[in-house]
Amino acid sequence: MKALKSLILIFVLAVLAAVILFAGVDFKIRITYIVFGIGVLAFLGYVLYSLITNIKGNSKGLIGIGALVGMIILFYFIAPTGDIDAARFEKTGTSLSWDPIIGAGLYTIYALLAIFVIASIGLSIRNLLK
Repeated sequence: MKALKSLILIFVLAVLAAVILFAGVDFKIRITYIVFGIGVLAFLGYVLYSLITNIKGNSKGLIGIGALVGMIILFYFIAPTGDIDAARFEKTGTSLSWDPIIGAGLYTIYALLAIFVIASIGLSIRNLLK
C-alpha cells in the first residue's frame, strides 16, 4: 500500500512538473504551484483515507460538506445575471457565462463570513457566561 501511494505521488508530481515546465511561467511561480499541488493532494488523500476508514465518525463532516455544496448550488441559481455590463467582461477576457458562477462565489464567501462572525460572537458570549 505504501509503495502504491509513493508511485501515485511520484506520477502526480511528474505530471504537475511537466505542465508547469511547458507553461512558460516564472520559476518562483512554478515552485509555488508544486508546493500548492502537493498540499492539495495530501489534503485530499487524507480526507479520502479518513472517509474510507471511519464513515460513521465522519457523518457530521459529510453533512457539513453537503450543506456547503447545497449552499453553493442555491447561490448559483439565485445569483443575478446581467447586472454587470458586457464591456467589463470583455475588458477582462471573461465570458458572460461566468457571471452566475462569480456571483455564487461572492455570495458563498459572504455567507461563510457571516456564519463565522455569528459563531465567533456566540462562542464568545457562551464562554463569558461560563
